[in-house]
Formats: sequence, structure tokens, C-alpha cells
Amino acid sequence: MTRGGNRSGSTPEARDDRPMKTTAPTVPTKGGVPVENLLDAAFRTFAERGYRATRLEEVAEAAGVTKGAIYYYFDGKEDLLRKAVETRHRAIFRDIEEALAAERAPASAKIRLVLRKVWQHWLEPGWGPAFRLMLGEMSVEFPALFRTWAMEGPIQGCEVVSDLIEEGVQQGEFRAGVDADVSARLVVSGLMLQAAMHVHLGLNQLAPCDADRIFDSSVDLFLHGLSVTHGHPGARPGTDVEPEKA
Repeated sequence: MTRGGNRSGSTPEARDDRPMKTTAPTVPTKGGVPVENLLDAAFRTFAERGYRATRLEEVAEAAGVTKGAIYYYFDGKEDLLRKAVETRHRAIFRDIEEALAAERAPASAKIRLVLRKVWQHWLEPGWGPAFRLMLGEMSVEFPALFRTWAMEGPIQGCEVVSDLIEEGVQQGEFRAGVDADVSARLVVSGLMLQAAMHVHLGLNQLAPCDADRIFDSSVDLFLHGLSVTHGHPGARPGTDVEPEKA
């Protein structure tokens, strides 16, 4: 595994008790826990307790490994969280890539597929605390880690959707002149915020609405706005042509 340094400028956790890296542990200790499980435990623990408040002993306990095993595979807390974020996001987008490769449908169906997968991810119980961690503590105190999260997650999601919008324009399904980048930003950020507020911040208790209804209606409205059958504001009825100026 590629090892990273202290890229954010923050002070790394003291490592005086780190074991010498002479030989690799036969397993990541305590029952041969895979590194992937360690990364998953780290992601959940940081999200639940906050970055500064989390001690590596707590991560080790959650993963069923020793603290020394963490230091064998990672440079410390910052490297551990970075790898945890990267691993999680890459797994999500690998799943999306495989699903798209098997999809032989119009661009609109592919966009719905991608958005459905990320929507389901955003509704997972552990996503809300992680989202709050990134937008709060990490964005202010550890901007390099926040950038990793943003680039590997929301920004990459926008790029996938933007590419599919361009595909739809080229195939004649979406109207010409659509700003694919802005359109992708709007739908990804809009659904992300709805997931955060609706599920994780309790908005559903104040204004109940079924999560599937939110998703389906939002995506329907979004795709309708892209469709060639939906003209420019002020266009002549039944056309996509703007009216002539007087």
C-alpha cells in the first residue's frame, strides 16, 4: 500500500511508541483482520467521535487489532483517515463503473442508475456523521483531508453525471446547449443535501416525506429539464427555439 506523508500541514500524532518496521506482522493481529476491515472501522470511529477526539487505541479496539498494527500499515491518524476515505469512495465508484459497463440504456437511465446508487450510499446510517465531520471539523482544521474527500466523492460524482449528460446531448436525448457541468453539480449537491437533512438531521420528523419519493421526483424533474421536449423558457410552444426578439 502506498504510504502518504503529512500533506495537510497539521501536526502528526506522536509516534514514540511505534514499533520498528523490521518484518511485517504475520496478520494485522487479533484474528487476522484484513486491512480493509481496519479502514472501515477507522472511518466509522472518526465519523462518530470526530477526528481530534479519536485516539488510535479506539480505532484499534473497533477493528480488533493492536495500535502497532495501525502504525505498521499507516503513518498515523491523518494517513489512516485519508486511506479510509479513498478506499470507501473507490469501492463506490468501482461499483458504479461496473454497473454502467453492463448498462445498454439511454443516458437518462444511466444517470438515474448512478444517482440511485449514490443516494443509497448517502442514506446509510454511517454517512451522516461522516458528512458532518467533513463539512465541519475537517474542512476548517484539516483542509487537505477535506479536499481528498471532496475530490474522491462529490466532485467525482459530478464528473460521472456530467459525462452522461454530454452523452445524452450527443445521442439527441438531451437538448443542445445544456451546461453539463452545472447541471451535474445541481443534481448531485441537491440530492446530497436532501439526504443529509431528510435522514441524518431529522427533517423527516418535521416534514415527513418518503425517501423514494424525494429521489424519484427530484430525478424526474432534473431529467425533464434536460430533455429535448423541454424548451427554453419563453420558447414557442412545441419547440426548443427561443422566440425572436422584437
